[in-house]
Parts: sequence; C-alpha cells; structure tokens
Amino acid sequence: MLAPLRAGLTYRRAVHLLLGAVLLLPYLALGVLFASALGQGGADPVSLGLLMVLAVGAAVGVALVPGVRALEITAARALLGAEVPEPDPATEDAWPARRRAAAWLLVNMAVGGVAGLLVFFVLPSTVGLLLAPWLTMSPLPSGWAVAWAPFVALALPVLLLHAVSAGGAVLARLAPRLLGPSEAERLVVELDRVRAAERRMAERNRLARELHDSVGHALTVTTLQAGAAARVLDSDPAFVARALEAIAEAGRTALDELDHVLALLRDGATEDTRSPQPDLGDLDGLLEGTRSAGVVVTARVRGDVSAVPAVVSREAFRIVQEGVTNALRHAGRVPVQVRVDVGADRLELELTNPLGPAAPRAGRGGRGLAGMRERVGVLGGELTAGPEADGWRVAVRLPLGGPQ
Repeated sequence: MLAPLRAGLTYRRAVHLLLGAVLLLPYLALGVLFASALGQGGADPVSLGLLMVLAVGAAVGVALVPGVRALEITAARALLGAEVPEPDPATEDAWPARRRAAAWLLVNMAVGGVAGLLVFFVLPSTVGLLLAPWLTMSPLPSGWAVAWAPFVALALPVLLLHAVSAGGAVLARLAPRLLGPSEAERLVVELDRVRAAERRMAERNRLARELHDSVGHALTVTTLQAGAAARVLDSDPAFVARALEAIAEAGRTALDELDHVLALLRDGATEDTRSPQPDLGDLDGLLEGTRSAGVVVTARVRGDVSAVPAVVSREAFRIVQEGVTNALRHAGRVPVQVRVDVGADRLELELTNPLGPAAPRAGRGGRGLAGMRERVGVLGGELTAGPEADGWRVAVRLPLGGPQ
C-alpha cells in the first residue's frame, strides 16, 4: 500500500497527468464560453457558428502540428517511464502519425482531467477530515462521533497516489501504440534493416572476392616463382635474381591491393580516398607478372578495351586474374591462352589451358570459380566453365550496356 509513496515514478506520472489536466483547461474554457453565449441567446448565430468553426479548427490544428509527436514521446519516456520505440524518420510527421499523436493528446487530457478532479476532491477532503474532530464542519458531526475522520484523511492521499499510479501505468502501456511506429512503419523499419544487412553481406562478399582474386593471384604467382628459383638456385643465378625481383614486385602489388580492400572497410571511405582498381588497361602487367614465373601466357585482344565501361572493365580484369590463378593453382605451370574480344554491345573473355595432373573436375570449381560467377551475375552476363577436349575452358560474355 505504501509502495507508490516511495516510488519516484509515481510522482513523475502525477506530473504528466496534471499536465494533461492543464492542457484540458483551455478547451474547457472555450466550451464554457460558447455554452454561455448560446445560453444568453443574444449572440448572432452566424457569427457564433463561424467563431466556433475557427475555434475548433485551431484547437484540432494544435494537436496536428509537426513536432508535437516528438514532444509527446519525450514526455512519455521521461515522466511515464514508457518504452516508446523510435519512430521512422521518413514517416515521423506523416498524417497517420499526426492523427495518432492527436488521439494520444485527447486520451492524455481525458485521463488528466479525471486526475485533476480527484486532486481537487481529495486535497480539501483530507484537510476537512483532519480538522473534523475539533471543528464543526457541516454536514459532518464533531467530537468523538468523527474520530474515524483523521484515519480516512490519511488514507485518501494513499488511494489518490494508487489511482495516479494506475492511470500512469495505463498511459505508459498505451503510449507505444499511439506514439510509437505503427505496424506499417515497423514493417518499413524492418525492411530497411533487412536491406542494410543485405548490403553489408554484399559488401563482405565483395571484399572476399577482392582479397581472393588480387592477393590470391599474387600469392600463387609468388609460390610458383619461389619454387622455380629454388630448383635452379645453384645453376642459374640470373633466373633466381629475376624471380626474386618478380616476387618483390608481386608482394608490392599485393600490398597495394590489400590497402585498397582495407580502405573499403574504413568508416567514411569514399571513392576519392580509395586507390584506383585495376581494369583491362592493366591486363598486360597482369600477364607479364605471370610470365615472370615461367608460365607461357598468350593473349589475343581484339577491340578497344578503353571503350569498355569502367565497372565492366574492372570486373573483367578480376575474372581474367582469377582464371589465370585457377589454371596455375590447379593445373600447374601449363600454357594459358587468354582471349579478350570487345564488341559493340558485349565483351567476351575466354581462358583455356591444358589439364594438369591436379586438374579439377567439372562442377568442382573452388571459391574462385564461385567468385567469377558472382561477378558475372551482377553484370547480367553468362559464364561457362569446365573441361573441354584435353583442357579447361572458361568463357564469359558480359553486356556493355548493363544487365540484360
């Protein structure tokens, strides 16, 4: 019974209810004014009706003003202890939200009005009952006949606080429904959350492809160069020197690529702050670095690669890079043929190599082949990969005008 007396939340809720009663006063005064004017019968009905329309419009308009909902949410959280979810910023001031905020204002004024009446009844009644045994207070008797009055006087404030606590609890439970996001707004927020998660997943997949294709290629070529240099360490020092230089260059390239990928992870990174990504214009450097490992790579390029859209050119470079890496990783130091054909509306890539002793079987491409399929799929292209005759063939067709 005494718990509401010790809880600070009870008194905060009492303040909220009394604020509702204060907000109700102008509306009551307006109603009394018009009732008085109608009761006198001397007012012009047309003028009175026009004033009533204006007054009602102003009274309703106050509840629909943008920003009222934000104030109501703040008050409900601070005074009622209500857990009101954050509304969707896109629909925070939409008309459905304003109407629910107006409904909350009406409920708050109604409950606050009842609380105000109880306060105006309980406070003087408490004082009167406390003084009843010693003073004559009609219609109560005096003396020992009202010895019970002080006990009732002490109980009334406790009951009032319980009523205030109950009314505040009802408003606290109602606040999330009227002030929080509606079902449609919650669906929008949830959809945005899912889309954000999808974007993060797509970004992680893109970073995985970047690391796999760029750094993986550099490590594969470096491994082949180091192995070849170890075999001729004593017999061909000049080749060893060239191999070590190529390994150093591959390491620097891998570090540059790693810096680019890490830049994508930094908060606030923009295209201006990221290092340029390689494209088909850098194809000669890619193939030359592979040849430095003792691998025979022949390339045939037809058309102007500089005319290929930047996004297609970058993805095409990564596809060729991964295709060459797969050939070296799975087939060993076998000859690789690369064909790049730039047409009017499409870009064709083809990589072929003989099957080595560790050549993969059809349908068992590793993460690299899956990464190529993802890149091709994003661009709306087509990819075929698998054994053909005595070799392995990867064929890619990419539209130059966007996904089709």
